[in-house]
Amino acid sequence: MFHPVRGSIFLIILLALALSVGIIYVSAPHILYSEEIANVEKQIIPKTETLAPYVGKAVVINLNTMMVELKDGTSTVETFPIVSKGKPGSYYETPGGNYENDYKEINHFSSIGHVYMPFSVHVFGNFFIHGIPYYPDGTKVSSTYSGGCIRLTDENAELVYNFIEKGNPIIITQNSGSDFEKQNDNSNTINSMEMTRYMSATVSLEFLTQDNEIYFNDKATTRRKLLYNLLTLNDDAVSKSYARSLGTDLFIKRMNEKAKSIGLNNTLFIGVDVETETTDADLVRFNEYIKDYKSYLVTRSTE
Repeated sequence: MFHPVRGSIFLIILLALALSVGIIYVSAPHILYSEEIANVEKQIIPKTETLAPYVGKAVVINLNTMMVELKDGTSTVETFPIVSKGKPGSYYETPGGNYENDYKEINHFSSIGHVYMPFSVHVFGNFFIHGIPYYPDGTKVSSTYSGGCIRLTDENAELVYNFIEKGNPIIITQNSGSDFEKQNDNSNTINSMEMTRYMSATVSLEFLTQDNEIYFNDKATTRRKLLYNLLTLNDDAVSKSYARSLGTDLFIKRMNEKAKSIGLNNTLFIGVDVETETTDADLVRFNEYIKDYKSYLVTRSTE
């Protein structure tokens, strides 16, 4: 059964994390006292022990240092800089997580950017590691703007392309490669509808186009505009609309894949309009992820 106190934990911690980094301004009636935040943290942050990491080949991308490492076990094979990434705080911000490469293409054509992306290595959703894009007429894209992909020089993109094999991890982090490792979790099991909504919003941002015109309740709008309805008005019909665009079963599968990629190993999504079974520790980690990698959702929920 849904517990009203635990159901509010998600929003309390999300707002607390947002306030701590100055993401949003909350009007006086919603301000949380510091002792209340401290009490919530004591309740839901259990002591956890990080398990042993994987071994073998991996690509580690640090969004803060703007560097890529090609690793083979504990050895670093190559390091080189990132040319550009998705703008922090935008809806196309580069997503963090521990992913597995499932395919690569020597010259992928982006149906979103309408450009070719040389030496493309798929990460997750609409995101790739690739070289400098170029238009169908062969003209290179001059801007360093990125719609969220990791852009490298062609030479370094080719290094990644030749190095990585199907199933190899791709870790994208702002800190260290261990951010999303599995943890021993002995915390309480809870149910959360807020977690379902925020994960639905996350998967929409990472798999679906956001600014193309769609119809919702017989009115023209965009998926990005509907985030407010979902996250603030709790309109779960928005999640259903997102899911239908991809196919509901596949959309839920992507929600669970995303959960696994950010280390939510005790969270299971079974629908887009039902509570998610999770744990206190997973809830904390998810809130931290939203704050660090999907802060756009926090701003959209308050507009």
